[in-house]
Amino acid sequence: MPELIDQFDWGQTPLGPKAGWSPALQTTYDILMGTGFAACATWGDAQTLLYNAAYIPFLGDRHPAALGRPIQTVWHDVWDEIAPLIAKAKAGERVFLENLHLVMSRNGYPEDTYWTFSYSPLFQDGEVMGILDIAIETTGSVLAERNQSLLVHEATHRVKNTLAMVQAIAKQSLRGLADRTLVKTFEDRLQAFASAHDILLRRDWAVADLEEIISGSLDKILDSERFTLQGPAIQVSARVAQTVSLLVHELATNAVKHGALSVQGGGLAVEWTLSPEALVLVWRERGGPAAAPPTRRGFGSKLIDRGLAGTGGAQLRYEPEGLTAEFTAPIAILTER
Repeated sequence: MPELIDQFDWGQTPLGPKAGWSPALQTTYDILMGTGFAACATWGDAQTLLYNAAYIPFLGDRHPAALGRPIQTVWHDVWDEIAPLIAKAKAGERVFLENLHLVMSRNGYPEDTYWTFSYSPLFQDGEVMGILDIAIETTGSVLAERNQSLLVHEATHRVKNTLAMVQAIAKQSLRGLADRTLVKTFEDRLQAFASAHDILLRRDWAVADLEEIISGSLDKILDSERFTLQGPAIQVSARVAQTVSLLVHELATNAVKHGALSVQGGGLAVEWTLSPEALVLVWRERGGPAAAPPTRRGFGSKLIDRGLAGTGGAQLRYEPEGLTAEFTAPIAILTER
């Protein structure tokens, strides 16, 4: 670009021959040529455009004709969008935007493009003479993120359809059973699994907030005044979120049937603490009948024994004032995807 700019006939532009440029304009030129970031600058009343080599891909087939022309002429197709931003910079205000959407025709056809950039005013003798634009095209990353989100939502939609199909099959297959509680138990567990699924969907299936997972499971079974939650914010992986949702559902169901939530005045407190190594979560029922070990061990008992992350770390205490369950899980496992 320095060679191209030296060869360019600046005498045909409002800036005049390069040898006569003011110190401020020369400094602006030096900044453009010295940075590795894509950058352009405008100068003077006509806002004549200069740019460096890294800026050329942004111009497409407008290079090299864009050199020395007014910026309004070069970017005529997006002028309505960027003119107010340039006006702010010319008024002395720094402008910064992330992932601005612009539809431009730099290669002869309309393109959806996205830009993160900063407009800074350029001064000479206390007067704003132009702007400096440091820009990054983020089209690739924005579209990739959007595609990933679409894929996650499509996969989630299919999984929800599968869960609904499983539920329908179970109803048909088990409808002859005399004990309908078995069918209801299965459906409730499926709903607990789906609850975590919905929360993860809102987070693009990346991580979920532990408190949101716990409250989401309890809200489907209990009135909010029957339980309290307390603990620091912690994000857990999708796998752990699903396990915790099923675990909390199982504990809450047992509490409603046999524990503190089976009687009026009984309550539940769920508290958790964090250390650099582990999360400790305590499920504490109070105000109900004395807790007793289950008479048989089924799916629910095994699920509780597996703990928060499916790796154990569960201690149950069957106390006169109710069940206390303490779960310990290493931080690394909780956040591991």
